[in-house]
Amino acid sequence: MKIARLIALPLVLVMTFSILCIPGVVLAQNETLPAADNTTVPTPSPVVLPELPPEPPPPADNLTLSTQFPKIDAIATGTFQFNVTLDYKSSKDRVLDLNVTPPQGWDAFVTPQYDASKRISSISMKGSYSGTSENLQVTATPQSFPVPDPGEYIIKLQAASGELAGSIDLIAKITAKYLLTASPANQLYNTTAKAGRDNTFSVKVTNTGTAAIENITFSSDKPDGWEIAPKPEKIDKMETSSEQAVDFNIKPPPKTVAGDYMITLTISGKQASADRMLIRVTVETPAIWGWVGVIIILIVVVGLIAIFMRFGRR
Repeated sequence: MKIARLIALPLVLVMTFSILCIPGVVLAQNETLPAADNTTVPTPSPVVLPELPPEPPPPADNLTLSTQFPKIDAIATGTFQFNVTLDYKSSKDRVLDLNVTPPQGWDAFVTPQYDASKRISSISMKGSYSGTSENLQVTATPQSFPVPDPGEYIIKLQAASGELAGSIDLIAKITAKYLLTASPANQLYNTTAKAGRDNTFSVKVTNTGTAAIENITFSSDKPDGWEIAPKPEKIDKMETSSEQAVDFNIKPPPKTVAGDYMITLTISGKQASADRMLIRVTVETPAIWGWVGVIIILIVVVGLIAIFMRFGRR
């Protein structure tokens, strides 16, 4: 019994000491302990959860107008058509007013791109932050008179709803078309003329182009010895849609044999020339030569009568 007590007493003491030392072991886990190779093991840092970012504000409303071809070239009598894309981003449904401003004197309007029969002044757009778009067509026509000069003209398209607005400038570039025409004033490509005398043939010259034509001169192809002189001798400048009469004095030589002759009139300007005109001229002998012929015939007749009377008496 004494031996059992002696063995049990130390066991109780060891167990008691172990229980008292457990909290120290737990606390020591947070301390830096030396490693077996005498290096220091770092203490683990506590885990910190990241803060969530604040929610972004909703994007601002946006309205833009764009086109692939902002400038179109055409003559002044042509039509300019622009395809425009309207992009809209918003959380609200809106009705956008459309306003097109052309140059003074021009006609311009807006239609859906694929339905040119409907002229529109507003368009409904659905709200969407991913964006919605519509295709529009802007048609502009220059004034017919006076014809606009060559150059660039701006057509402005605007879409707006309250403070939200967008606009785009479309450029119509007018190119010059030079065209000069000429025709007989009486529309007849033939005339008569007296040999050795002045004979007038009138021609109407017209600028049917879209820009002024300068330094208009006249020339002719004619038989030898003929004189053809224009009046006026030249035209310094002709504005668009203007016309002017030119009188050509045709004078065949005095001894020209009666008959038909061909002449060619050419009218040329610095920027353009008219088609050449082929004119048939019928030459008539002057009336005096007719009387001379009559007199000669009378003389011959009188002479024959005298001869018959003289030989008749014998």
